[in-house]
Amino acid sequence: MTAFNRLGATDLARMIREGKTTPSAVMAAHLDRIAAREAVVGAFIHLDADRAMERARAADYKPATGPLHGVPFVIKDIIDTDDMPTSWGSEIFVDRWPTENASCVQSLLDAGAIPVGKTVTTEFAFFRPGKTANPWNLSHTPGGSSSGSAAAVADYMAPLAFGSQTAASLIRPAAYCGVCAFKPTTGAFDLSGVMTLAPSLDTLGVLARDPQDLVLAHALLTGTILPAPQDFSDILRCVSLMRGPHWQHGTIEMRDVCRRAMRALSESGAETGEAAHPPVFAELTEAHKIVMGYETARSRADVYHSHRAAISDQFAQLIEDGKRVTEARYQAALATRDRAIAMIDEMFADCDALLVPSAPGEAPEGLGATGDPLFSRMWSLLQLPCVALPLGVGPRGLPLGIQLIGRKGDDRKLLSIAGWVHAMLQSA
Repeated sequence: MTAFNRLGATDLARMIREGKTTPSAVMAAHLDRIAAREAVVGAFIHLDADRAMERARAADYKPATGPLHGVPFVIKDIIDTDDMPTSWGSEIFVDRWPTENASCVQSLLDAGAIPVGKTVTTEFAFFRPGKTANPWNLSHTPGGSSSGSAAAVADYMAPLAFGSQTAASLIRPAAYCGVCAFKPTTGAFDLSGVMTLAPSLDTLGVLARDPQDLVLAHALLTGTILPAPQDFSDILRCVSLMRGPHWQHGTIEMRDVCRRAMRALSESGAETGEAAHPPVFAELTEAHKIVMGYETARSRADVYHSHRAAISDQFAQLIEDGKRVTEARYQAALATRDRAIAMIDEMFADCDALLVPSAPGEAPEGLGATGDPLFSRMWSLLQLPCVALPLGVGPRGLPLGIQLIGRKGDDRKLLSIAGWVHAMLQSA
C-alpha cells in the first residue's frame, strides 16, 4: 500500500471514513516524514508534533462527521492560530500569540482537519526569504512567500497547506516545488485573521498535490456544497494559450512546456487556440508594483516607524518606495487595471481558461532570493482566479509547470477544468 503521507487529503478522508485507516496512523506517517526531512528542508517555523498526535488519537474515537476528519494540514505563518504563534515571518513578532483562529483555519478545524504546524514565510510575506529549501534540490529556492507550505506539500509532510498571494506567492512556489496551487478570485476567501500587505491584492489560497483537494478546500472555505464530478460534465473545455507580454522572458523549457501542454490537450479532445493580449497588458506589471508599494506603505507603516532597525532593507525599501507614490500615480495604476479588466470578457469569449507560464523557469539556485514574480503580477492585479499545475522537469531536474487563468468569479469552473487538464496531462 502507498504510504499514507503520499496520498491527498480527499483520499485520506475517504479512507478514514471507510475505516481503512485511522487519523493517528495518517498523522504518524506525516510526522515520521517530517522527522526524517525537516532538518534539511526547513518547512516549519513552529511544529508541535505531540499536540498534533494527541488530536489525531482523539479523532480515532470520534465519528467521521466532517469532510476532512483526521486529515493533517499546515498553515502559513501570516495566518492566525489560537494555539500556535503567528510571527509574520519576522523576529519582531516571534512571541505574537493570537487569541482567535483565522476564519480559514476555523473552517478546516470545523471540517475535522488537524493542524500540524506553522510553515515558513518570507518576512511580512514579501521578498526576504526564510530558512526553507526546495525539496527537489536543497541548494535551490522553494519560491516565496508561501515557501514552507509549498515545500511541506512537495516533500510529503502534509497533503494540504494554506498560503497566500499578493504578487506570486502561491503560484510561483507551487511551480518551483512541483505541486498544485489555487489562488481564487480576490475576495472569494475570508481574510479575517490573515496579515494584510496590500488589501486590493491580498488573497488567501491553498496548495496540494491533487487538484481534487483544491476543489474540496474551495467548497469548505466558501461554505458551498462540494460538487460531484458529474456536475461539470457539460462544461465546454476550451483552453487558449496566451503568450502574454513577457513570453520571451521565460526560459525555452518553460515556453516548451506550455506548447506541449496545448498539444496534449488538443490530442485529448479539448478545443484549443491562442488568445491575443491587449496592448494594455504590457503595462500591468508596472501597475501592480505601484499598487502593491502604495498599499503596503500604508498598511504596514506601523512596523516601519516602530521597528525600522529590525526590518530588512528589502522590506524597508518597499515601504519607502511606496510612500513616494502619489495618490494620482496610484489612481492611474488602478485605472490601467480597470481598462484591462474591461477587456477580460472579450478574451474569454471563445475559451474557458487561459494557459500561461507559471514562472520564468526552474527554481533558481541559492536561498538568498525567491525568484521572479513576473508571470503572476498581472493576474494578481486583475484579481482573477489562477491554478498552478506541475508538468515535467527542466534541464536541472527541477519542476516546471503551467498556470490556468479563469474569468473573475468562475472559480468552481476553473477548478473543474484544472482537474480535467491535470488528468489529461498526467496520462499524455
